[in-house]
Amino acid sequence: MRVLLLTLGNTSVLGGIVTLGRLERRFRVPTAEVGTATKLRRLLAAEARGEFDRAALCSVVPELTLPACAAVKRQCGVVPRVLRAESAHGLTIAYKRPRELGADRVAAALGAHFSFPGRDKIIVDFGTATTVTAITADGTVAGGAILPGFGLWAEMLATRTAQLPKVAAAAPRTAVGRSPKEAIAAGLHFGHTGAVRELVARVSTEVFGARKRPLVLATGGNAARFERENVFAENVPDLILLGLHAFAYA
Repeated sequence: MRVLLLTLGNTSVLGGIVTLGRLERRFRVPTAEVGTATKLRRLLAAEARGEFDRAALCSVVPELTLPACAAVKRQCGVVPRVLRAESAHGLTIAYKRPRELGADRVAAALGAHFSFPGRDKIIVDFGTATTVTAITADGTVAGGAILPGFGLWAEMLATRTAQLPKVAAAAPRTAVGRSPKEAIAAGLHFGHTGAVRELVARVSTEVFGARKRPLVLATGGNAARFERENVFAENVPDLILLGLHAFAYA
């Protein structure tokens, strides 16, 4: 049994191939490079060879959703299940308008719910945006918060000022910078750390109460740089793919 998984994000397209329940292959390309059905078919031809029994995808880029479905059907011979907030995924979404919850957050919530059953959880997704999402042990997505991702902080500072450079350095060891680049690196890294820590604490208290300690999970492309800051218990890079895999069999 082979399953193709795709998540179409604002920055990148992430894919995974599951064979007999094991995630055996991952691939990632910039979204800007696969903006049409033809380019998506070329990507699948290069990365997803062979026959597939199932496919599932989620997308936060609406104009790419239908081309991606067509590309998967033509190249892989299966019609993908498209995960949306209103899909039959088994979670309860406590949003005022449940369909407004992003499909990537639904996929991550599914991945956490099936991978860590019976636990209250908070997911911090360090992607283009950084999202904080609370999921109760019974599978209710209680809500959360969204802030600009780490990369957007750096980009905005560089593009909205006259003299400050764009900094994409490794995580700094100290908050005391002694050059403009060091000061920016410190502000970006520790500022984002502080924002995430505060949001996790507030979301945890408001959803689960002051005495409970939910499991805090991280995912997303920028999660690794915050591993030593003690803002999450475990980094699960494939959380969205795990959720899509669960949805493929829902």
